[in-house]
Amino acid sequence: MALPQPPLLLVTDRRQARGDLVAVVQAAVAGGCRWVSLREKDLPEDEQVALALRLRDALAADVCLTVHGSAEVARQAGLGGVHLAAGGDARRAREMLGRAYSLPPCGGGLGRGVMPPGGPPSPLATPPTPSPSPQGGGEQGVPGLFGAPHALIGMSVHSPGEARALDPETVDYAIAGPFAETASKPGYGPALGVDGLAAIVRASPVPVIAIGGIDAANVAHCLAAGAAGIAVMGSVMRAADPAAEMARLVAALAGAQPRGR
Repeated sequence: MALPQPPLLLVTDRRQARGDLVAVVQAAVAGGCRWVSLREKDLPEDEQVALALRLRDALAADVCLTVHGSAEVARQAGLGGVHLAAGGDARRAREMLGRAYSLPPCGGGLGRGVMPPGGPPSPLATPPTPSPSPQGGGEQGVPGLFGAPHALIGMSVHSPGEARALDPETVDYAIAGPFAETASKPGYGPALGVDGLAAIVRASPVPVIAIGGIDAANVAHCLAAGAAGIAVMGSVMRAADPAAEMARLVAALAGAQPRGR
């Protein structure tokens, strides 16, 4: 399962955002971001779905949009996947999103779902059986509907032991952190640093994304530790110019990746 490219995940936090969250994310996308995860867990699920739909409608089709938290939110909003907390039920999420109204997975083409007429399905609704298509794209007449072979499933880990326990049949990537001290979650840690991150990477059967206190100056250290990519939140949410901040991160990531990666 390929990660979205560039492998730079923007995690949202509307409480830190300078202005409307959708506008901040749009600016980050203008700066080169192509992978966004809605992380607004304090909102009721119906409000998360509504916000996810606002984001989905505002972003270009090549942006992978996922959610931190509930696979049900991802299913109802037609998103490309879900990121679970440590110990989450990845198998259940995989089963649920395998039945979702979604396009091919993030990283494998278009990044997010297409709703059937009438909007998102009811949580209790049973999708009809798709008609075969010569292109393998789902129900005839609705490209991609019910056609997602593989939603993007991630999970947070905080130690080599948690990473080692991941099942690569159900989990596509892990997020490990905090890599460094972070203003978004002061006191959360201790920071992994290069050695701690490298230990998690060695133990993990899936690609590891580094998060926490990451800026353009330490992106290369994350990749040197074996990380497949990075995730950021507060530095972009709080930025006076989210597009410029994201562009700096994208450039740093591109400069740190070995040729042919």
